[in-house]
Amino acid sequence: MSDNNPPPASQLTPDEKDKLRELTTQSWNLELAISGVAMFAILQLPDLLESAFSYLRYNYMTHTEGVAAMLPSLAYSLMRATCHVLFAAFLANFVMRAFWVGLVGLLAVFPSGIHYDRIPFSTPYAQQRLANELGPLDRYILWLDKRCNIVFALAFQFVFLLIVVAILYMLGLLIYLVVQPNVSANVWFGVKIALGVLVAVFYVAIFWLNQKKVKATPRGMQLNYRFTKVGQLVMLGMYKHTSYVTNTFYSNIRPGKLLQTAALFILVFFAVFFFEYANDISRTNGRTSLLNSRHIYSARVDSLYVEPTAYDNQRPEGAFISGASIQSDVIREPYLRLFIAYPKALDMLLKQVAPEPAWSDTLSRQARRQQYAIWSSQQINRLIRITVNDSVCTHPDLLFTQTGIQEQRGWQTVLVPGNLKLGRNRLRVALQDPREKEDDELITIPFWYVPEP
Repeated sequence: MSDNNPPPASQLTPDEKDKLRELTTQSWNLELAISGVAMFAILQLPDLLESAFSYLRYNYMTHTEGVAAMLPSLAYSLMRATCHVLFAAFLANFVMRAFWVGLVGLLAVFPSGIHYDRIPFSTPYAQQRLANELGPLDRYILWLDKRCNIVFALAFQFVFLLIVVAILYMLGLLIYLVVQPNVSANVWFGVKIALGVLVAVFYVAIFWLNQKKVKATPRGMQLNYRFTKVGQLVMLGMYKHTSYVTNTFYSNIRPGKLLQTAALFILVFFAVFFFEYANDISRTNGRTSLLNSRHIYSARVDSLYVEPTAYDNQRPEGAFISGASIQSDVIREPYLRLFIAYPKALDMLLKQVAPEPAWSDTLSRQARRQQYAIWSSQQINRLIRITVNDSVCTHPDLLFTQTGIQEQRGWQTVLVPGNLKLGRNRLRVALQDPREKEDDELITIPFWYVPEP
């Protein structure tokens, strides 16, 4: 073989080995910088997640039930729990690496390290025991350097896992928000059955192909390897990057110890996830508390519960309006300034009960827009049913508007009911489906009428 031939792909040239050794010895400063930047970014991420989740919740989840309503909360809680774990991992790496830098500097000042026989106020027996337990300083520095590298690699492995899980959750949510509203109930049932069968086949194949008897046969080996290619698709482009870290640990750590560490990590992570999910449910839906319930306390009925976001004077700046709002919980004026939110989730129902008519092709674009606006106003005033106490507002005169910093879309009107009574009153907003006998309640807001003397 000629000396000019390149070495095998699995081997490095002497120059490449020297370059890799140089990069390895200088990686600590990059670790410190990356860990610091990562911790700062992770601290900013929860606010961005909160903003995105709030937009999703008030525009797409207000009238959504079942799995579609659970997926965003699960994804949001999973991301927040992952942020907590990632912050702890990068913080641990940052502290350990900073301590390592301090020890390296100390070794530069005292190259001989620790002289256990010179430790004052200590007996020879204690000095010998310390020497056996602690060992030389340079060996501890090397041990700490390895642990820092392991923690740093695991942190980024977790980043890749977060990306994959988040994408899978978003794909599932996209299927529920896009596919389900545009297909019939029978087709949607078939889609769910097909997806369920695929998931079941996937897990059965994993269990079967990992049996010792199957893997021992030549055919089983081929099928096992081909099935790993399917796993690459599930990883959504992250398979190659995560494999380097995973396979390095698999091939250098005893399987028993690796399983114990993985089980402990999974247990801690899911404990953080459970508390984050319970906190998220309690925070986003103040009426439901998984960890702080009361015996005689129920917030399921709107008319028996005061929702602060339903009153303009109590709602925090920039907060979304869940269903509707009035100016205050205590009304001094003989009128109600009402805003009704129009979440995107209502479109599914409104398109069914109020299909858009076919406009004449002879109309200009401007004329068609005007006709559409008039028709939209007529439809929503026909479908929205507003009741104050026991009287129905026959002419609500709802107008389109956008309110708040979030520019939340909805309808606004000013009601002048003649049946306000001193003390507690009730405002009810519902959507009247012509196909149904009973209307669909959107919200009921209790308020107190105390006129000016």
